[in-house]
Amino acid sequence: QEQVKQKVSILNCSYEKAGFDYLLWHWQYPGKGPAFLIAICSVMNEMEDGSFTVSLNKSGKQLSLHIATSQPGASATYICAASAGCSPGTCS
Repeated sequence: QEQVKQKVSILNCSYEKAGFDYLLWHWQYPGKGPAFLIAICSVMNEMEDGSFTVSLNKSGKQLSLHIATSQPGASATYICAASAGCSPGTCS
């Protein structure tokens, strides 16, 4: 009997300045434009959406994206970004 273990890939993004309201991850498939994936408000530590979890380490100025690699179609280019405005449904 074969066992299937779920693996997780972690992408890290560092930043220098902290004057933002939220941080976002986008993903981009070859030949396509970037598409929104997940965002986290600057006052939060972690946000989960399906197979994606984003965590924010404010003291280390690092944003991490945890991806469950067992999910099909997760092979893409991932882009992190910061914004000084609050996205609807992202901050409370």
